[in-house]
Amino acid sequence: MRIVTRGRLAVAACVAALLGFASAAQAELVPDGYNPKGLPTAGCFWTGPFTAANDLTNMAYPGTEITYWGAKFRTPEGAVLRLRGKYPHARYSSLNAYESSGGTPTGSIPDRDIRPDRGSVNTSIPGADRRARKRSWTVRVLGTSAPAAPARNTLYAAPSEDAYQDILYRVYVPDKGRTLSGGTGLPTPELTLADGTVLKGQALCAALNSNHNYVSNPLPRPIYDSLVNWPGKDPATNPATAKFGFVKFFNLPLSMARYKTDAEFKAAWEANPVEQGTLYANNDARYMTGAVSFRYGKVLVLKGSMPTTPRTFRGERRTRAGQMAEWDMCTIESLATTKTHRCLFDEQVPVRGKQRRYTIVVSKAADRPWNAKARCGVAWLAADPDGDGAGRTDSALLLTRNVIPTKGFKHAIQNVTSPFNAAKIMGRYYPRGSYTSKAAFQKQGCKKTGR
Repeated sequence: MRIVTRGRLAVAACVAALLGFASAAQAELVPDGYNPKGLPTAGCFWTGPFTAANDLTNMAYPGTEITYWGAKFRTPEGAVLRLRGKYPHARYSSLNAYESSGGTPTGSIPDRDIRPDRGSVNTSIPGADRRARKRSWTVRVLGTSAPAAPARNTLYAAPSEDAYQDILYRVYVPDKGRTLSGGTGLPTPELTLADGTVLKGQALCAALNSNHNYVSNPLPRPIYDSLVNWPGKDPATNPATAKFGFVKFFNLPLSMARYKTDAEFKAAWEANPVEQGTLYANNDARYMTGAVSFRYGKVLVLKGSMPTTPRTFRGERRTRAGQMAEWDMCTIESLATTKTHRCLFDEQVPVRGKQRRYTIVVSKAADRPWNAKARCGVAWLAADPDGDGAGRTDSALLLTRNVIPTKGFKHAIQNVTSPFNAAKIMGRYYPRGSYTSKAAFQKQGCKKTGR
């Protein structure tokens, strides 16, 4: 009993550490340009790009088809910050504001909700000319919480406990051949002081006390190990089970409770049945994760129906409406690292028939069946050779995200209301998984298909 008590106390204490709650040191102001981790920067205002390809920025589970840039700053009293940007040649882009100490989203503006500058085109709207030359927009960033009736083209980014405002700019699935930013560069900041003076460049960053102090907050190893070794659970496979399943992310304590017993998981949900994003989640997306152990089988086969999404990767001229803006499936490590290994986005997954059925094989490279390839109608998703990133090389997590479903589509992760009803709510769009062997999957042969 004492072991369980200590484990529970340790887990409770580590939630604060993982969320990065502001300490006295964090509350202190830092110099302009402060960058203790040597993160990449794009000028003095933007930090990034944050990508899974760079080990220095592979934190908080970035998608491999997604690029992020962050900005931390303090708007002077009476000043107004404006961002002047262009709709990228990409599937989707957005601005999100965060509560810095936990990376909890407090608001967002997706590209489709940004009104273009006069004479420009919002290229993200279905039917719009995605190749339009004039594609500019302007967004105000205010240092207050959002009112009941938010203003158009305004991102409300209130300061956090550390006195800084924190925003991210995202670009999903840039068109083939385009840069990470979708070929249009990053939004340019412009600061108008209370006396009307307009600042740009280094003068703006100095006035904003801009810095690049982003830090990874993975679960401390002793705490992660205590979860893996939770009394009553098998540390070789925990939290995976022989019957694979996805669970919607509602909050961080609940995700940690998945390593505990079923009764404790249920109690954790009943004690805290709320949705609260963290780890710089996208406010326009919702997520599910599934725990994998290749001890149950070297190959995990996922099957489901793919929602319709806009086809943009090949530079299509017009944006078409879909059931959601973007869908993906990723192999990720544990909370001990918060790293992403690989992702497949919707256009990379072959589908068949009117129900848009798909098959995704998840395995390590050595266990990949020869018929797990697109021409056989199967997508292959590489498992991380490092497993959970904490010593268990046969363990992993899968993450799938749904971005901005249409109001008429009722089978998105956004519609799931508890950790126990995802399969019911999502129906055929819920990814169902089963373990098998390389040899068994290869016996199915190769069935040609098309999208």
